Amino acid sequence: KRGVNMNKPYMTKRHLVLEILSYVLLLVCFIIAIVGMATLPDEIPTHFTMSGEIDGYGSPGTLLILPIIMLICNGMTSLIMHVMPPTMWNTPSKLKPQNAVRALQDMISMIAWMELEISVFTLFLTISIYRGKDAGWASIILFVGALTVTIIYYIIAFQKHNK
Repeated sequence: KRGVNMNKPYMTKRHLVLEILSYVLLLVCFIIAIVGMATLPDEIPTHFTMSGEIDGYGSPGTLLILPIIMLICNGMTSLIMHVMPPTMWNTPSKLKPQNAVRALQDMISMIAWMELEISVFTLFLTISIYRGKDAGWASIILFVGALTVTIIYYIIAFQKHNK
């Protein structure tokens, strides 16, 4: 098949593009953090109350915390996709050999989209902290909603393709 890695037929070019894009966004987070460390005052707002009031301060170096955590998380999911054999994956139901490639593509798609969603949210939070602004509850609800829709969609797709 076109765009499919023959060693891992469940891994497509689209999956790799999504994964690379998520790492590019994390790189942008690191660049913003480094610029912030060089240009922002010694103390910046780092935490906000439910009503948007500042209730925590830190050095501009705190801008690095979230991108580092997300890089570790994305790195672990990348290891699962590229190193761990699919037989060790926790799939929604037992894989049927005749449908395994398509069903595993659904699982990889779910992971790749989640990596991208996490990277987009990390970028949004990094920019918000850099600007000294509260990201707001709406952004968190939107992020959790996007992750939830992605998970549900790909679990349903997995079940459909694994019949």
